Amino acid sequence: MEKILSVVIPAYNMQDYIAQTLDSLICDEYMNDLEVLIIDDGSKDDTAKVARKYEEQYPNTFKVICKENGGHGSALNKGIELASGKYYRPLDADDWFDTESLKAMIKDLKTHDADMVLTNFVKVFENSDKQIKIRIKNVWNRKEIDEKKANPKPGRKVLIYGQVYDFETELFDFSNQYLFHHITYRTALLREHDIRFSERVSYDDIEYDTMPMAYVKTVLPIDRYLYQYRLGREGQSVDASVFARKHKDRRVVVERTLRFCAEHKDEFSPNIYEHIKEENRYRVIRQYDIYYGICKRSREIKKEIISFANSVKEIDPTLYEETRSRRIDLLFKSKGLLYPFLTSKTIRKIVHWYQTKDMPDTTKKTWSVESDLPMHRKIRNRRILSFLHLSWLNKDMRWIKRFKNIHKGERVFITCPGPSLTIKDLELLENEYTIGVNSITKAYEHTKWRPTYYALIDFRSFGKELHDHPVYGGTFAKRESFFHYRCDPKTKNGRETYLLINYKNHQPSWLEKGKIKYSKDMSVCVYEGFTVTNMAIQIALYMGFKEIYIIGADCDYSQPKIHFIEAPGDQQKIKEGWLPQASALAIEGYKAIRPFAYKKRCEIYNVTRGGKLEVFYRDNLERVLAEKRGK
Repeated sequence: MEKILSVVIPAYNMQDYIAQTLDSLICDEYMNDLEVLIIDDGSKDDTAKVARKYEEQYPNTFKVICKENGGHGSALNKGIELASGKYYRPLDADDWFDTESLKAMIKDLKTHDADMVLTNFVKVFENSDKQIKIRIKNVWNRKEIDEKKANPKPGRKVLIYGQVYDFETELFDFSNQYLFHHITYRTALLREHDIRFSERVSYDDIEYDTMPMAYVKTVLPIDRYLYQYRLGREGQSVDASVFARKHKDRRVVVERTLRFCAEHKDEFSPNIYEHIKEENRYRVIRQYDIYYGICKRSREIKKEIISFANSVKEIDPTLYEETRSRRIDLLFKSKGLLYPFLTSKTIRKIVHWYQTKDMPDTTKKTWSVESDLPMHRKIRNRRILSFLHLSWLNKDMRWIKRFKNIHKGERVFITCPGPSLTIKDLELLENEYTIGVNSITKAYEHTKWRPTYYALIDFRSFGKELHDHPVYGGTFAKRESFFHYRCDPKTKNGRETYLLINYKNHQPSWLEKGKIKYSKDMSVCVYEGFTVTNMAIQIALYMGFKEIYIIGADCDYSQPKIHFIEAPGDQQKIKEGWLPQASALAIEGYKAIRPFAYKKRCEIYNVTRGGKLEVFYRDNLERVLAEKRGK
C-alpha cells in the first residue's frame, strides 16, 4: 500500500527525547498511511536502541536507518532518497507532533493534492508552562467566517482552510509564515528538482524554507497545530553560544541559499521571489550581527566578515549594497584594523537579543536601524544639511519646515484609539486642535468629526490596511496628514507629509543607558518612541503647542479589546502575547518624552478615562474643555 506521509526524523544523541517524539506518531487507524523514518546520524548513545522498539512493534510504519554522522541536512537528504510517502515532512527528534492534528492532516492529504501543505505550530518553552501558537495568516476556518472575522484583501476571495489554492495568485502573502515548522512538501517535487540540503553544517532549515519555493505551484492550508516546537533546551542551534560557535555553518547555508536564488531567479514567480529576497536580506544582516557579537578571535573574525561580504557582493551585488552599513565600509577601508572598535554596540545588541530570544519581541527585525538602512542614510544626509544650514536645498525638508511653530502657545488633544475612547469624546473635541493616530480612522464611519492633523507610523500592519482600502470619507484630517516615509495610502488629496522615522531608540543601548532620543527638527526625522503617540507628541512640539492632552491612551492590554473600534489583526496580536511587552516599552518612551517636552516649556496631561498610563498628570476631559482655549 502506498504511504501518504513520510515523517523523517534526523536523530543524533536524542535518547532522552526520541520516545516522546515517536509516541506522538502512533495514530491508530492511520498507521498504514504513515511512514516514519528515524535517521540515526551516528549517535553515540541509545537513540537507535529506543527507536528500534517502535520498529519492532510497528514494522510497517517505523524504520530505523543508521548512518555515519553527516549532520541534520544529510539525514534529511537520506529521507528524500528513501521516503515512500506522497508527502515529505521533517520532524526534529527533540520536538513532536500533536497526534490528533496528525490524524486530521493524513485524512486531508488522502483527498487533496498540492505541492506544499501548511499547518500551524506551537512554540513550547521547556522550562515553563508558556506556549505560543503560530497560526497561518490570511486563511480562515468556517467559524471565523460565520462570525464575520474573515478580512480578505481587496480583490481576493475568502480563503478557507482545507482547500487547495494557487500559491502565487491566491494564497501567497508577504508574511513570514513559510518556515520549517509550517511546511510539508510533495516528495516528488523535491526529487524532480534535485533539492538537497547542505551536509555537516547546522541551519539547513534556511534551505528547506527557501529552495523548494521556486517550484511550488499549489498549496493546501490545514487548520491544525501540528508541529510542537521545543524551545529552551541547552545546545539548540538557536542557543546563544551555538550561534557564535557555528557561525561558519550558518555562512555556508546563507551563501548557498543566495547562490541558489540568484541562479534560479527565473524559476521563482515574481511575488515569491520578492518575499525570498527580503528574507535573504535579513539573513545577511543577521550574519553580520553574529560576527560583530563574537568578542574573541578578532583577527580571524574580521577576515571572516570581509570574506563573507565579498561573497555576497559576488553572488548578488544589489543585495550587497542593500545590506552594507557604515561599519562594513569602515572595515573594508581599514582592511580590518578597526574591527575591535566596531563591535561594542553590536555586542550589547546581540547579548540583549540572546537574553530575550524566547520572548515575543516587537523591537526585533521589524523596528531596527537595520530594517531600513536606506531610510537611515536619508536621515544622515538631512542631518548634514541641517548642520550646514542648507536645508533649503532639500524640497522635502523645506515642505516640513512650514509647520515649525505654527501653533505656538496653543493646546492640542492627541486622540488615541484605546478601548476607553468613545465617539462622544471625539465629538466633544470638534472645536479643538486635535491629532488623530493610526486606527482612529475606524471612527470616521460613525461621526462627522475629523482630527485637525493625522499621524501614522505603523506602516507594516495598519498602514498596509490603508494602502489597500480608501479612508472613509476621502480624507484623513482637516489639514495635514503625517505618514511614515514608507506609507502609500490609497487616499491622497495633496495634504500629505512624509516623515523619516529614526529607529535608534530600539537599539539595546537605550535599555542600558536610558538615552531615549526625540526629534528637535522634524524636517530631519522623528524618533520612533515605541508608540505612535510619541510620534504625535513630537509633531505637536515641533508645531509649538504649549499644552498637550492625551485621550484614549489606555496602556492596558488585559482587556478583550485593543482599540475602541477593532482594527484588522487585533485578535491575532492578543493571541501572540507580545502586547504587554509593547505596553512596557511605550511607558518607557512616555517617561523619556515628558522632560523633553518640559524643556520646550510644554506640559503633557492625560485625560484618558481610566487605563494604566500614570506617567503624565491626570486631568478630567470635561473640566479641561470647560476652560477657555489657551488660558
